[in-house]
Amino acid sequence: MHVLLVTQYFKPESFGSPIWIYQLAVDLINMGHQVTVLTAFPNYPDRLIFEGYRGKFFMRERLDGVDVIRTYIYASPNKALWSRALNFGSFCVSAALGGLVAQKPDVIYCIMPPLPLGLSAEFLGLVKRTPVVVNVQDIYPDIAINLGFLRGRVTIRFFQLMERLIYHLAEAVIVISEGFKKNLLAKGVPAQKIQIVSNWADPYFIRPGPKDNPFRHRLNVGDRFTVIYSGSISHNSSLESVIDAAELLQNEPFVFVIVGGGALKSDLERRAKDKHLDNVFFLPFQPLEEYPQVLAAADMNLVSLNTKAATLSVPSKVFKMMASGRPILAITPTGNELHRLITEANCGMCVPPDEPLSVVEALRYAIVHRDDLDRMGANARCYLEEHFSREKCVKQIEAILVQVSKR
Repeated sequence: MHVLLVTQYFKPESFGSPIWIYQLAVDLINMGHQVTVLTAFPNYPDRLIFEGYRGKFFMRERLDGVDVIRTYIYASPNKALWSRALNFGSFCVSAALGGLVAQKPDVIYCIMPPLPLGLSAEFLGLVKRTPVVVNVQDIYPDIAINLGFLRGRVTIRFFQLMERLIYHLAEAVIVISEGFKKNLLAKGVPAQKIQIVSNWADPYFIRPGPKDNPFRHRLNVGDRFTVIYSGSISHNSSLESVIDAAELLQNEPFVFVIVGGGALKSDLERRAKDKHLDNVFFLPFQPLEEYPQVLAAADMNLVSLNTKAATLSVPSKVFKMMASGRPILAITPTGNELHRLITEANCGMCVPPDEPLSVVEALRYAIVHRDDLDRMGANARCYLEEHFSREKCVKQIEAILVQVSKR
């Protein structure tokens, strides 16, 4: 089977979704399939084209056995909404054109968002007479509407029709949770078209390790209770209450480490600076090979979702945290997929967004109940190995793609 994998993000980008998308491509090749990746020039997360790829509109390369076609993307660190829209839109257009040079595949597999990339994949499927499978990582345009990025009845209706057209044309739709499936069913997507395949973590790459590791030494936090957030600091997250909780805990043995980047990082840094906090540290994304150390260095790892995105997104970082064998502090509303996962696995504690006192109470409990934390961490690792391992989830995707390619 020849798979054309359409995605905006891919290696050498090494934070967030590019990791598991690269793993998927390599694993499919190791299963005996041919994979061509249609992607953008690497620029995530800072939206600056990587060294060695600048000044180009199109290129082909081969990475670890994967044929890679790269097409133009507008990349600028400007945080304005128009700049982000151009970043997404430019690649969706160039991918539709650049993908025409790809060898005819047996199936096209498109990772969304961005939402219009689904149309690019459907266009290529029409031209090449190839079935298309779409993977929905975040439900757009719902998130953009809830966060206030999409406004106006005509604009909203345009993107809602785009979403429904993509689902209608797709041969299959893969979603990452039961909640996502319910959302699509409510929009009229046939149940037989929807498949649930969770995101995953590689339990061989991320393993439980000593807390007292080189990364923690560099932090110089001593034996203080260390809460680590590692990932994108975006409009989906809810980290303001963490800064407020740090203020309330300033005279207690707690420290908060925020590793990563994103549109809201500078706002969080300013908030911490205005409060004169010496128990909050900000670091850039760390090299991928050090990521397991980052997770292992925490007494608790932190994941967050704000109320507006709670039912429309599932942070993939939570599976990496589970693989590390550390307990998780989840800032999330009740009833969504993240809350269900933490509760069902009994691998951490959940507190509501925008309630810093709840964060404070949870951490004060955690610091004096270390045995509970150890059990939660062990539960996290066991649950990950049983339900969300890389091998299991990739096999599920392979089975769907093979089935579709034979229709």
